[in-house]
Amino acid sequence: MNLTARFSEIVDNFNDCVYHILGCGAIGSSAALQLVRMGADEFLLYDFDQVSEENIGVSQYIMRDIRCNKVDALKKHMLQINHEANITAIPNRFEIFEHTGDKDVMILAFDSMDARKTAVIAALRAKHKPWLLIDGRMGAEHYQQYTLLHPTLKDYMKTWYSDEDGDSEPCNAKATSYCSNMSGSLIANQIRKAVTDTPVNEEFIFNFPTLTLAKNK
Repeated sequence: MNLTARFSEIVDNFNDCVYHILGCGAIGSSAALQLVRMGADEFLLYDFDQVSEENIGVSQYIMRDIRCNKVDALKKHMLQINHEANITAIPNRFEIFEHTGDKDVMILAFDSMDARKTAVIAALRAKHKPWLLIDGRMGAEHYQQYTLLHPTLKDYMKTWYSDEDGDSEPCNAKATSYCSNMSGSLIANQIRKAVTDTPVNEEFIFNFPTLTLAKNK
């Protein structure tokens, strides 16, 4: 099987990393399917929730997935793309970062800022820390992404704000399918940069109404 044949001259080493996807809703499910198509083949999926009808319009699930655990449904769709992928579905809250290799990629796709903070603290206090941390935050027509290579808690907290103080920022309480689908592409793009030793964009915001990309770093 050669999933990367058409883009092998651009990148062909996504399988060098292990991908920890925390939250398998709109952003997490989109990122997972993009990554497995890019040749990534080892994943840990974390989510305690089940697929509901409102997830169908903004996530990568279908009607027959309703009432299934999100991690199990997502694993099934990923294996339909690459049946050789090694995917661990964990239908629980994220609590402990399980270091598995030299290049662990941690993708934050929770709805809650507090959940993000708790997960990052747990991961960055572990003996072995993620190599790359990507935090995708989505509103109806806005998407923010923060990418940290060799992340530290101090650097991550510079990007963090509380759920209460987030009114002026995009919020996952509202979503559109075009925003969630692009989130997976933007996450995959930053991973491509990291695995090819190209400088990543540490922070950017994409606005759909104006079709503008604002890069702070």
